[in-house]
Amino acid sequence: MSLIIGALALIALGWLIIKGYNAKGVLFGMGILLLVIAFFMGKPIIKAPSGNLISDLNNYIYGLFESRGGNLGMIIMALIGFSAYMSHIGANDVIIRVLYKPLRYIRSPYLLMIGGYLIGSMMAFAIHSATALGVFLMATLFPIMTRLGISAPSAAAVCATTAILNLSPTAADIILAAEKANAELIGFSFGVILPMSLVAMVFVAVAHFFWQRFCDKQEGLITQTSNQTINVENLNLNTNAPLFYFVLPFLPIIGLFIFDGEIAAKISLGGLIILTIILSAIIEFFRTFSAAKVYEGLEVCYKGMAEAFSAVVVLLVAAGIFAHSLSSIGFIEALIDSVQNVGNAATLMMFALVIITLLVAIASGSGNAAFFAFVEIAPKLAAQMGINPIYLIAPMMQVSNIGRAMSPVSGVTVAVAGAANLSPLLLAKRISVPSLVGVAVIVIYTMVLIPQ
Repeated sequence: MSLIIGALALIALGWLIIKGYNAKGVLFGMGILLLVIAFFMGKPIIKAPSGNLISDLNNYIYGLFESRGGNLGMIIMALIGFSAYMSHIGANDVIIRVLYKPLRYIRSPYLLMIGGYLIGSMMAFAIHSATALGVFLMATLFPIMTRLGISAPSAAAVCATTAILNLSPTAADIILAAEKANAELIGFSFGVILPMSLVAMVFVAVAHFFWQRFCDKQEGLITQTSNQTINVENLNLNTNAPLFYFVLPFLPIIGLFIFDGEIAAKISLGGLIILTIILSAIIEFFRTFSAAKVYEGLEVCYKGMAEAFSAVVVLLVAAGIFAHSLSSIGFIEALIDSVQNVGNAATLMMFALVIITLLVAIASGSGNAAFFAFVEIAPKLAAQMGINPIYLIAPMMQVSNIGRAMSPVSGVTVAVAGAANLSPLLLAKRISVPSLVGVAVIVIYTMVLIPQ
């Protein structure tokens, strides 16, 4: 019975998100409903139940807000506020100015396209939002590529796929994945996710080269070698920020290796973010000699943190309630019992979670909604099956981002398609093959190189 109820809940969850219902509301509602069902089935819904449904239910929800908002949630809010502040002071624009310079030496349009994809992917270190990065590249990289002979659909496909693979250890989903995998952030980011992403990125780049060229030929879009060169000064960037601002967005990452308790006194990731914001504000003051401008800039940071609470932290809480409700009704144990006797159960479970996450991400257009909803289940499955949680969580996280890019209704696809004056369905077609190549590489990498 528990397996049937849980399966129906998962189907209903996916269907409602696909139909466009707010993911946070759906997760909250479905989770609370399952907890009520669990209570009337005689199952405890918290560790020390009082026997009163209203008391237990509301105390659990508030406790989850307290824990998620104060620890992981605070780090995520600080990160997103930090990213907004880096954009405001022009540090992210300096990165663009520096990274674009190698492109001026490339003459082949399709090689330039690959170079643009790789450089755009590197920019994800500084700009964590796929939609923000896609829109930014449409305003900067897209006009350059089209002027140099790349077709608009090919250039748009590159701009829309630069955030499909995680590179930065300060991205919210990597931080969440590391916590759920019970892994140390630096080891998880640089030992698991970064190598996986770099390998997949090479294959995605090659797939872009052949797939976009094939589609251009099929659609009669002839791409020729151009003798024009890239003028970085025409990128419509903030040119007032000094060149050394290039390093500011990377200071928290650098700090993880310095303030590790051995080289220097240990500072947490959240502390490093705050330290970088303070240092950046001090530098801004000595650059402008205007306290008013510095305070206005910090207000951008605070607003970014507030938006992060609404968009990410509440989603984390809602996903936590839903995952806990599945465990409370006995779904997790029933699911494990059903696959325990099947050969290579760990790989089967990994495939199932990857496929579910990918399909929900494609259908809903939200990578976070898909990953946050199902990652809560993975540690419990791994613990009860006796397998490495990273084996389940790492590929789930990666395919959630890939699925978002493949969706014709995702923010990044719609925004990029609109800016390029293309149909979102046409853009989704251009994105599909490189993205599926990425999924295949992620799954194979997991099976071969991540221990079960």
